[in-house]
Amino acid sequence: MRRGDIPEALEDPSLWPTVDVTALTGERQDIYQRRELAVCAYLRGEARADIEHRFGVSRASLARLVARCLSPHQDGRIQGLRALIPHTRAKEYQRVKPATRMPSQGGMAGALGQLFERLPQLVGIIERQISSSALGLSKNNRIYGLLDVQSKIIAACREAGLTAQDYPLNHDEMGYRSIAYWIRNRLEQRIPLRLPLQDDSWDTTIRPYSVVELDGHKLDLRVRVRYIDSTGVSVDIESERLFVITLIDVCTRIVLGWQLVPAPEYDHHDVLCAIQDALRPRLKRQEFSIPGLAYRPGAGFVADVLPELNYACWDVLKVDNAASHLTEDTFEPICRFVRCRLEAGPIGEPTSRPFIERFFGTLTNRMSRKVTGTTGRSPDDPLGKQGRAIPVPLLITLPELEELLDVSIANYHAAAHSGLNGRSPLEALQLAAANHATPIRTLAPLLRGRLHQLQSVHLSTVRGSAASGVAPYVSLYGARYSNEVLQRTSGLIGQKIRVYIQPNDMRTIWAYLSNGADLGQLSVLDGWRYSRHTLKLRKRILRERRLGRLKFVGEQDPVVLFAEAQRRAARGSRKRGTVVLQLDAASMNAENTPSPSSPFKDKVPIARATSPTTAFVDLGDLKMQNN
Repeated sequence: MRRGDIPEALEDPSLWPTVDVTALTGERQDIYQRRELAVCAYLRGEARADIEHRFGVSRASLARLVARCLSPHQDGRIQGLRALIPHTRAKEYQRVKPATRMPSQGGMAGALGQLFERLPQLVGIIERQISSSALGLSKNNRIYGLLDVQSKIIAACREAGLTAQDYPLNHDEMGYRSIAYWIRNRLEQRIPLRLPLQDDSWDTTIRPYSVVELDGHKLDLRVRVRYIDSTGVSVDIESERLFVITLIDVCTRIVLGWQLVPAPEYDHHDVLCAIQDALRPRLKRQEFSIPGLAYRPGAGFVADVLPELNYACWDVLKVDNAASHLTEDTFEPICRFVRCRLEAGPIGEPTSRPFIERFFGTLTNRMSRKVTGTTGRSPDDPLGKQGRAIPVPLLITLPELEELLDVSIANYHAAAHSGLNGRSPLEALQLAAANHATPIRTLAPLLRGRLHQLQSVHLSTVRGSAASGVAPYVSLYGARYSNEVLQRTSGLIGQKIRVYIQPNDMRTIWAYLSNGADLGQLSVLDGWRYSRHTLKLRKRILRERRLGRLKFVGEQDPVVLFAEAQRRAARGSRKRGTVVLQLDAASMNAENTPSPSSPFKDKVPIARATSPTTAFVDLGDLKMQNN
């Protein structure tokens, strides 16, 4: 490696991981010391010929040793001086020879890794089993679910075309021990880090967007929904609890984004939507439906005062150990997309994220406890007793709650904060952005239109038949999707493409080829395209159809039929109130006139979903259908 290829941040070997030389004995200690002196002399700029003469390290070996020192280590750092220890590996072993059956035991090192490189879908099987808690470590440190996952791996190997001559089918235990060893290492990597508090821990939070915290909070509120039943009578019912998922900047206490979830529990799709909202610019509302509601002087959001920080990125994302946070596909795309690091705090210790917990307390005091119908902090809370006695028609609605939450957070940004020396969060952000030497990273312009890639990717097989006249399509969550580009590309039938969903509007998805080439947006077909609906709503509708409570085919709008079924159902259930609330939320956020899926509007014309404009892309040698 040439000196010019070494990054400036890695030129000082005193900052590298070090070695305890006293642990080495005899000849190994002498070899290590000569290597260390040679590498340090090379980094100081000395000539290679002089280094070879003084320390006995050849020029070719010197370049190789420097490259080894700068290579990544499995602990997340570079190898550093550890790479100079004699007889140590700087990279993992990769098997090249085919894993054939050996006449004696042994000789199969690296066979499982070779198998996973050949069939990467096997790793996905293990990850899904871990995410569903079907595979894990018991309290006595034994792996449970191992036989089940091995049977799935063997079935996938046979489906991929492996025979009894291929590993692992050519061995008696079929890779049982190797799979167990690999899974144990993978499960041990899931143990959350518990970092000790250091004296300079505040240094990581003196720069805006260096550390952000994410968490979900149950709003202590009762929410009313209104719909028209089958007899034409207006009915008010109460919904179940609501959650708000929030991201907050530790340095300035700025609330970067949030997602209001009208459901008894939130999932990882809601978490990802909150992160997408944190990356998008947010401006103050211009109109309110609540009479007299307005922002206080100086209130607003980051895009209102510092538009140059639109699409700002953070360095560290702190989360708790909630189930929706720890799904395997939740944060991996975020860390890669935003280029940040994830820190999962200890279980049951909210003090590891004190800033967002303090904000939730402020939100409760300034908004939740002042709204008619608050449930209070506990069953003995006097305000909660009064709020639970409020009649349902007097409760707040979801649109009003969204406006109130928007104004409350904007006013919080303009209020003096004791943790910021009496400054407001917006003032602290302006001061830090103006005086800090390190600029705040923002998302590259090309990535700002790709926020959908923060969602988990689905590998969908393209279906269709040229012989039967069925144009190519993909099936996802009980519906077919396609666009003009896909329908004209019969060469994709039978191949897998990468698909990203939009949980808040399932009428369109984004599709890419397996090599990453863009296929454009795919629109949902059949009756699903008529009404805007969320992923939660579609899953609920599909469940009703599986149970035989709802039937629809072809061009029938499932959302409209489901809304009509809710009108005919018995009234008074809070669970049914949540369903109606989700129907209202889906129609309320639609771009056009509310669709007939809204149970609050009667005799509204159907808002037809138009197909998005698609750009034709070069698909190489794939066959295109003629008109």
